[in-house]
Amino acid sequence: MDPKAVVELVRPFTMLAPAVGVLCGAGAAAARTGTRFDPGLVGLAIAAAVLANGASNAWNQAFDADIDRVNKPQRPVPSGRATVRGALRLGHLCAVGGLAVAALHALLVGHPAFLACVLVGVVATWAYSAPPLRTKARLWLANPTIALPRGFLVPVAGWSVLAWPGTPEPFALGLVPGLFVLGAATTKDFADVDGDRAHGCRTLPVVLGAERAARVVAPFLVAPFVLYPLLSLAGLLARPFVAWAAVGTLLGAGGAWTARALLADPRSLATERNHPAWRGMYLLMVANQLAVLAVYAL
Repeated sequence: MDPKAVVELVRPFTMLAPAVGVLCGAGAAAARTGTRFDPGLVGLAIAAAVLANGASNAWNQAFDADIDRVNKPQRPVPSGRATVRGALRLGHLCAVGGLAVAALHALLVGHPAFLACVLVGVVATWAYSAPPLRTKARLWLANPTIALPRGFLVPVAGWSVLAWPGTPEPFALGLVPGLFVLGAATTKDFADVDGDRAHGCRTLPVVLGAERAARVVAPFLVAPFVLYPLLSLAGLLARPFVAWAAVGTLLGAGGAWTARALLADPRSLATERNHPAWRGMYLLMVANQLAVLAVYAL
């Protein structure tokens, strides 16, 4: 397979969020528990997360080949630069590689928590794209299937790189990005309405239309960040309440800007591949991870 096609199948840009998430989660755990920050263990974990993410992307393009012929004909499979079988094999190779690296991490650190997170993520992303489950096609299952590995589990996995997640704290940290991705994942569906509708994928924009779907998504871009100070007050997050209040306020403001861009012209999401709302959503994911690390480190 053409190396350029391989790169396009695994989509390296999408690896930024899981890589930064694992790094920041590990840094937060080290600061919270007093565990030494081990660059070797963290590097292994980032490699596993990146490989698992690549598997997800390759599988998705393999099973979405017919949809992509309508929505994204320039992608490797519909353009003929890769085959469905080749994309599937690449996804399998990435998944096995990611799980093998995560298993090595488990042997080195002495517990399987990070491996379990990677395994759940691989299974969830397979279920999202592949039959018979193919939750991508099911209105109320698609986004939760994405939110679990791409949102909720990222801080838990990062924490597990250096410390056993034996308290509610890493799971409380995962609640915020989990809820954020639960809504924000829909922003990628606005540009895919024609193909999704033609092939039976009942996404929010297909079922509700662009305007109504945007109104459903918008609160998820703001409200989850309000949980940080509330979780601090409940004793589920360490560090000063004022720090979490500041983080929640800043990220909430960024979410409000993104929601405003989404609501101002939701139909343009169907034509602009790099819409401000999509860019804002992705940058908020990374900013959230960095903000959490800053709270624990500083």
